[in-house]
Amino acid sequence: MNSFLSALDTIIAEILSKRRDLSEDQILALIEDKKREGRGLLSDEGAARLVAEELLIQTHGTELGKMQLKDLVSGLNDVSFSARVLSTWPPQQFQRRDGTPGRVMRLILVDKSGRVRCALWDRHVDVASRAGNLQGRIIRVGHAYTRQGLTGEPEIHAGDRSSIEIDPQDIPTTDFPEFKELFTQLGDLTTASNQVNTVGIVDSEPRHYTFSKENRAGSVLYTILTDQSGTIPVVAWNEKADELRELKKGSILQVLNARTKLNSNARPELHIEARTQVSILPSAPNFLKAPGPRKLKIADLTERMGSVDLTVSLIIKGEPREVKQRTTNEAVKVSTIVVADETGIASVSLWDEKTVLVDQLMEGDIIELHGVSTHERFGELRLNLMSSGNLEKSPAAEKIKPPITKLNALGTSKGLLIVEGTMIDEPLVRQVVTGKGENISVASFTIRDDTGSARVSVWRDQVNDVTKLPSGAQLRITGLRVRPGLGGLELSSIPIAKIEIIEKPMI
Repeated sequence: MNSFLSALDTIIAEILSKRRDLSEDQILALIEDKKREGRGLLSDEGAARLVAEELLIQTHGTELGKMQLKDLVSGLNDVSFSARVLSTWPPQQFQRRDGTPGRVMRLILVDKSGRVRCALWDRHVDVASRAGNLQGRIIRVGHAYTRQGLTGEPEIHAGDRSSIEIDPQDIPTTDFPEFKELFTQLGDLTTASNQVNTVGIVDSEPRHYTFSKENRAGSVLYTILTDQSGTIPVVAWNEKADELRELKKGSILQVLNARTKLNSNARPELHIEARTQVSILPSAPNFLKAPGPRKLKIADLTERMGSVDLTVSLIIKGEPREVKQRTTNEAVKVSTIVVADETGIASVSLWDEKTVLVDQLMEGDIIELHGVSTHERFGELRLNLMSSGNLEKSPAAEKIKPPITKLNALGTSKGLLIVEGTMIDEPLVRQVVTGKGENISVASFTIRDDTGSARVSVWRDQVNDVTKLPSGAQLRITGLRVRPGLGGLELSSIPIAKIEIIEKPMI
């Protein structure tokens, strides 16, 4: 705080020495006026420098390496600072209006107070290029100037009268954030954000699509990025999708200045757009920790896990169907199966070429799932097996016994359930209209076990299955969700739920 006040006092003293017609109170009032014009975006020092500029007073640049990036404003003519290089772009050549050639190299710089874009011009490009890879290193810039960038934020320009120094020895690196601190772990990307830096391991083979929107062609790439903390879907658009054509499963992908947005399930996605800088790294940075092998049980699964492996029993097979991608409107194939281990049951969606694997399996088979990703939809944990994953039949002969949920435990149950009990009343059939305007049948009845009772609703073709059953039938229903109802918690079937008679009533 003291060094900050000293910088402000120095500027005020310079103004007073050259404008003897102004008092200190008048200068302070001008600074406050300037801060109000900046709508809270200007610091005291930044506002004071702008006041000096408007009074045509040349202030001395802040001591080399001492100015903080948060204090920068557009329109300053003598700025000196030090920062860590977050990213660089290759040098560009251009021709000035007078026909002379010019060069520029653009950087993003950071310190503990913020970040800023920087342009190195002409001879400084040579210095920076000879230094090799600048990312993560300290740069000191002297006597630069600031201008307003395209985004409205200040940019730093190192021109003819400026100086630059790479890795200055007299500045402790502890004055700047560690390079790894500039990157967010994937598991911490939980909200929407506009300036995301991260790095991870590509966990699925990227899928490329082309599309047409408003008579314009576009392209998009989908993949999954993972690290030890979690996983996140990645969506790269247009020129960035084309730039990542060489991306493969196992690649190390560095992403700078990306955007996260929440999808319809309130799950974050990482969007790589024109402003984003992406790099396929030759090796993983030392701070990137890869996820280890994770052979888990269904009850251990949580949302946004990385790639996991499971040994499960196939208890329901669904027929392949086509669905359309939300962004591209392109049809893709998907098959849904329900699997179980001794801790729980879950639905798994098999995508694209994985759908044919269902035809090679029988209900009751023990299968190994490798590279499964998790997500949550409407409060239910669901699993996905994409092109990067694998499914194979296990040689294990021992059967897996899925858990049966008692009806008095619905309040603490999560995910899909299997229940057994007696149907104690006739099914009540009614017609309902879905959100898509579809008219479908639903049948509701009460089931009871030795701990309690619950209302059950089944849908579409399952209605015919239960209306043929007499009251008193002993049932096992696999694939039920818990939901709130008028009389308390109720059970509702999934589209591929299985209804079995385990004991017919005495006639």
